[in-house]
Amino acid sequence: MNVKRIRECDIGKVHLFKNISGASIKNILEESSIRKLEKKEVLFRENDSISKIYFLLEGKVSTFKISENGERKIIFMLKEGEMINEVLVDNRRNSTIGCEAFEKSLVLECDMKNFLYYMERDFALTKNILSYSELRTRRLYRQLKNSISIKIDKKLAAKLYRISKEFGIKNGEWTLINFNLTITYLADMLGCKRETLSRSMKILQDQNLVKIDGKKIYTKKEELAKYFKGN
Repeated sequence: MNVKRIRECDIGKVHLFKNISGASIKNILEESSIRKLEKKEVLFRENDSISKIYFLLEGKVSTFKISENGERKIIFMLKEGEMINEVLVDNRRNSTIGCEAFEKSLVLECDMKNFLYYMERDFALTKNILSYSELRTRRLYRQLKNSISIKIDKKLAAKLYRISKEFGIKNGEWTLINFNLTITYLADMLGCKRETLSRSMKILQDQNLVKIDGKKIYTKKEELAKYFKGN
C-alpha cells in the first residue's frame, strides 16, 4: 500500500542518490511513492513481472530464491539506503529473485521506465547504479566462493562475520547483531537444514567465537574472520 509521497529527506537515505542532479531529485520527488511493508510481507516473488525499481528507506528486507524442492535460499539481507532489485534495461520484466520484509519497512518505488529516463540524462545517477551493481556482484562472488568445498561451520563463520560487519554494534570484546536473527533464518541463508546449522553454531560457541543470550547473538568479529579464512 502506498502511504505517502516521497520527501527530499527520504531521498537522502538512499546512497545511490548521492550527488545526482537537481532535475533527477525533482523527478523522483514528483513521480515516486513510498510503500509500507509489514513483517514477512512479500514485495515481489521470483519470476514476477516487475515494472518498478525499489529502494529501502527504513527497516530490513531479504532477497531470496526458491530451489526445485521448494527450499528457500536467502541471497541478501538489505538495510536502509540500499537498492532492492536490479535495473532492467530490456523488455523482459521478470524478477530473478523474490523479496520479503524481514521487519516492518518502508520502500521507495519508482516506475522502471521513468528511472531509466533519469539515468539517461544524469551520468552521476548511472554511475552510482553501476558502482552498486559491481559491489553486489562482488558479494555474490564471495558467497559462491564460500559455498564451494567449505564446511558448514566455516560458511556460518563467514556469514556471521558479514552480518556483524553490516548490522553489528560493538559491545566490549563482543559485537551484538542488532536484530532478531534466528537459527532458521541463518539456515535459509546458507541453504542447509536447521539441525545442521545448530550443530555448526555449537562448534562456534565452543570456540568462544559466538555466544547466544536469549534471542541475542554476539560475535567476535575479527576472530570469526580468522576462523573461516584458516585451513
